Amino acid sequence: MNIALKISSSLSILLAIFLFYNLIDELGDRMSIFEIAFIPFIILIIVIINAILSFLLLIGKLASKKIVLIVQIIILIPISVLLYQILYNSTISCT
Repeated sequence: MNIALKISSSLSILLAIFLFYNLIDELGDRMSIFEIAFIPFIILIIVIINAILSFLLLIGKLASKKIVLIVQIIILIPISVLLYQILYNSTISCT
């Protein structure tokens, strides 16, 4: 279980960094933070919280539990699909 938790934590951090980079890239086109829709903003908050929990798990500050692994996998699957759509479908963006 520890190996699966480390892999899912690492993926959570990488996906969060990529999503945050994509958001900054979108905002770099003279777009305001207030123009972001509510649902993508909530998804961004969830991804950032998941990345923080993953980081704490990787450095050993948080005890590894099976429920954390399940929650990370539940978050990773839709975020992976979202990032795939952002990368390979030019009509979808973070905002």
